[in-house]
Amino acid sequence: MSAANGILLPIANYFSTTEEKVFHVIKCILALLFLIACDRILKAHEQNEGRRHKSRSKSKAEEEKEEEDADFPNAQPKGDLTRKELKQFDGNDADRTKPILLACKGTIFDVSKGRDFYGPGGPYNCFCGRDASLAFAKVSTADEHLNANCANLFAMEVDALNDWYRKFEEKYPVVGKVKDSDFKPPKKTKKTKK
Repeated sequence: MSAANGILLPIANYFSTTEEKVFHVIKCILALLFLIACDRILKAHEQNEGRRHKSRSKSKAEEEKEEEDADFPNAQPKGDLTRKELKQFDGNDADRTKPILLACKGTIFDVSKGRDFYGPGGPYNCFCGRDASLAFAKVSTADEHLNANCANLFAMEVDALNDWYRKFEEKYPVVGKVKDSDFKPPKKTKKTKK
């Protein structure tokens, strides 16, 4: 109790009248209310700036998308293709007016938006114009894997194939199916190599 008196007594003695004490309390309350109001104003301002920034970046992103779309050919109309027809959409047409297509598990995807990867000179161009399911399963670009025969895959390879398919499905539009598909689905999976 004496420690509290030692602190509070000088403060209480500082104010000579009750009127000064009340006035000081009111000033403290007003200062606190002022700080709370400033804090709310700043938070509201930050939220408005965040919304404004998002709308600006969204419109900038939309502008970039429009510019990007101008560089790409029109999307391939939906419909099934034969393997021979699919081969024409490997991205290697001279005037680059055709979309770039590939197939995974017999489903055709328009990967034109990924032209840097799937277009001529891109690291994944070898997959285009064909069903390269085995290559996706084996995570390989080797010529002997650029086909759709997935009959003898290990469990890990089946998982890789399904992951690729999911990625294509999420990112690129589906065009159709390969009419004369040579896709051979995995048989009962073999145990993973050790």
